[in-house]
Amino acid sequence: MSNAIVAALEQAAKRVGLTLSKDAGRAVSGLYKDAGRGAEDVVQKFESADALHRKKFLDLLDEVGKEPKDGEKDYLGLGKTKASKVQSAKQDAVRSNVTRILDPEHAPAHDYEITVDSRKYPESAQHIQEAQSGTISRGNRQSAGAPKPSIVTIDREGEAANRDESLRGIPTAPGQDRDEYPPAMFEEGGKGASVKHIDSSDNQGSGSSMGTKLRGLPKGTKVKITVK
Repeated sequence: MSNAIVAALEQAAKRVGLTLSKDAGRAVSGLYKDAGRGAEDVVQKFESADALHRKKFLDLLDEVGKEPKDGEKDYLGLGKTKASKVQSAKQDAVRSNVTRILDPEHAPAHDYEITVDSRKYPESAQHIQEAQSGTISRGNRQSAGAPKPSIVTIDREGEAANRDESLRGIPTAPGQDRDEYPPAMFEEGGKGASVKHIDSSDNQGSGSSMGTKLRGLPKGTKVKITVK
């Protein structure tokens, strides 16, 4: 690990009895190679953080820095000389997430933003707007309730459990899917989510688009969901 920021963070970790893994080192090198002063700030904030937040920070780097498997893409562009615009935006999102862990007082409200196109996915977009404004669906029934958040937190590990909770008691319908908002892949999904019957192709298309846009972003990333 010859990168200066990696070496500095490796030494900082040793001073508090922790180890910077190869994957974490790769993440640091890729995320902060052009970050200048920001890289020094990360080391300083790491040293001043408590044990829990230091571990969360290193766990995040481990996840981000994993080498892609054969046939997979490096969605953060960490192994490339110049990342694409999308990869650069995702790198910015991870750096924002780092700030949230090590310096929450100065963290932005969200790390990444995605937009659902109402022309391509009109029923999905309408459901998002309804749920965010407090019109909550349970199958074909709607009622007023607390607005669902536009900023949600990635938690793929909890997706299956969230989906079980949100869909419980909602029957299936021919030609339609049970669309969830917030989606099950976010911490805010699950019990109490708005679930609406919408056209299957609309739901699957918007879900696939969202999954592609979020691919590579780690657990804990704050995502703002908007509609255009």
